[in-house]
This record gives sequence, structure tokens and C-alpha cells, in this order.
Amino acid sequence: MCDIICAGHICLDITPVLPSKFARADKVFQPGKLLETDELVLSTGGSVANTGIALTKLGIRTALIGRIGDDIPGDVVKRLLEEQVGQAQYLSAGRGELTSYSVVLAPPGFDRMFLHNPAANHTFGADDIDFDLVRQAKILHIGYPTCMKKLAQNKGAELRNILRKGKELGVTTSIDTSYPDEDANGINADWEGLFGNVLPFTDIFMPSIEEALFMFDHDEFCRLKAMDGDILKNLDIDYLPRLGKKLLDMGAKIVVIKCGTRGYYAATQGAEALAGMGRGMPAEPGQWAGREIFTSIYRIDHVRSATGAGDTSIGGFLAALIRGYSLADSVDIACATGAACVTAYSATGGIGPLEKIISRSRKEWKKTPLAYTGQYFRMDAARGLLQRNGDRE
Repeated sequence: MCDIICAGHICLDITPVLPSKFARADKVFQPGKLLETDELVLSTGGSVANTGIALTKLGIRTALIGRIGDDIPGDVVKRLLEEQVGQAQYLSAGRGELTSYSVVLAPPGFDRMFLHNPAANHTFGADDIDFDLVRQAKILHIGYPTCMKKLAQNKGAELRNILRKGKELGVTTSIDTSYPDEDANGINADWEGLFGNVLPFTDIFMPSIEEALFMFDHDEFCRLKAMDGDILKNLDIDYLPRLGKKLLDMGAKIVVIKCGTRGYYAATQGAEALAGMGRGMPAEPGQWAGREIFTSIYRIDHVRSATGAGDTSIGGFLAALIRGYSLADSVDIACATGAACVTAYSATGGIGPLEKIISRSRKEWKKTPLAYTGQYFRMDAARGLLQRNGDRE
């Protein structure tokens, strides 16, 4: 019996800890140069592991479903999961397939870089999911279908079938995306067409702003990118409602857009739509209905690694949802869980019980100031929160 199922992308993360005094990356990563590192951190990665383990550590009964290879990295993934979540995992092993892995380069003071092999994730599909388990769960969360060939091809036909069957069984469905690889073999590039097929069966849609712009407003993506390469810095917060409305109109009931160091945005459908979300719907749909909010993140002075921050923040949001918190509190808890993540080198090393995360956010951490000068939202400075003008508290 579980409350949340995390299914989809899973891999082995291999992270060499790099020196704290780090020069420009282009001066360090050069052919023939030897760079001395510290310890090597082996951890599970991908949405299934990052979000699933975070949920388990937050105190939520969680099952993990993924596909690995019949190889040594696959054995390592199983061992690491057993150490952290016990037996609540359902990993199918493809004969002759390779286990997915990522080499994570996280130089202090620089954005992280990945060398990734999708491997067995490309063959993950409906046959890998135990739908008897889905029948009992509140939420079925599928992570990174955008980099999983079988789920993304044919305009998401396999993904649509999984979500549709989940809805028939009364579960609340949720999707997290990854940044699409434009050069990936066999991955459908018509993202708007794919999600046009998928979002009518998706209750909660949780992309990052970069992912959402790339897939649903590529002109704006290119415009912001052309400024100085920094989308987050150039993002106008008052643009988010336009993107949120588009995704709601495509069928999602709750849209959450992760905006990195800028914050978290959420928009919701009306009460009737939320009441039809299934077993994982908000405890009081009327309080969640028809809302738009934006909140800043918590400031962490000593960031170890941002790997998994988005995935673990999703765990915080879903945990808060099924625990009955309000939309504003759920978004705040998501940011707090992401903050806890970056205090450790591994994605879930800094995560603890939900009550402890909430306590730390109230007693130890401060929100980054909201430098908002727009017109769409009104400011709640005490909570570090923006609410749409006209929305009730």
C-alpha cells in the first residue's frame, strides 16, 4: 500500500566532488589536463529516485517504478534504493540492456553539467507499471517522459495510455519534464502536439521555466536566451500567467512552473475541475481553485550541489498536497524541500521529515527578497509571496 507512485526515469548518478577553489570552467576542462578531485559520490538519480526518495524521507508512503539493465550499475541502483527506501520499489530489468547513468560535474560557483546515457529508460512503458498498485495509490507521478523514447514517440501515445488508465482507476496523475535534447534519436520534437494529447489526462503538470518555454513558446525562449544566455535573469514574472493559462487550457488541472533561483509559480483550474482530480485531489478544492501565486526561494548560504533540487521540490509539493496543506503552503514547502536538497552533494542527502523541513524553513532560513515591479500580482512581503490581483487570501 502506498500513497504516491513515482514512475519513469531512473539512473545512477556518478558525482566527483570538485575542488572548492575553482577557476573558470574553460580553463580547467582542457584536453590532457589532470584535475585532482575529492571523494566520489555514487547515488541514484533521475525523477524516480530523486522525487521518490525525497517523498519517503518526508514521511510519505511511496513506491518507485523504473527500468534498469541486467548489469553492475543496475545492481548498484537496487542496492542504493534498498538502503534508502527498503523494498517499496518495482524495477524491471531488461535482458541485455544497460542501466542509465549520469556523470554529474558540479564545480562550485558554476551551473552543473551532465554526461548522460538514457539506456533502459528508452524502453520503459506501460508494461513496466503495476496497475494493481496504481489502483490503491493517491498519486501517480511520471518523471522525465521528455527524454524517454517509448513514452515520447508517436506524440506521446504510450504516455497517454498510461495516464488514461490511471484516470480510469481513480488516481491523480502528475508529470515532471526534463529539458529536451534537440539531438536525441527517436524523440518527437513536436512537444506541443505531444502534450496536447497528454495534458487532458494530466492533473498536475510541473515543468521548469526553461523546459516550458522550450516546448510551448520557443520564440520567447530564443528571445530570452539571446539577451545574455540567462533565461532566469531576464524572465518577466508577469509573463508567467500567459504560459500558465496556455497549459491549463491544454488540460492540466494544476500547473506548477519551477523558476530556479527566481522562485515557484502555480496556477489552478476551477473547483469543479479540481474536485475531479481523483484520490490525490486537494483536501479543500475550493481553497485551491482559480488561483495564481508566485513565491521566492529560500536562501542557502553554502550550496553543496543543486542536483535534484527541482525533483525534490516536487516531492515537497506532492507531500504537502496529500497532507492537506493550502496551495500557498504547498508551494512554500516545495521551495523549502528544494532548499534542503542543496545543502548536500547527493540529491536527497539533505532531506528529512516533512515537519523538520517546515520547522527549518520557519526558524533557520530566510526567503530571498521579491524584487517585483509588475502589475499582475499583489505583494505579500511577509510571506515572500505574490498573489494575483483579485484572488482571495
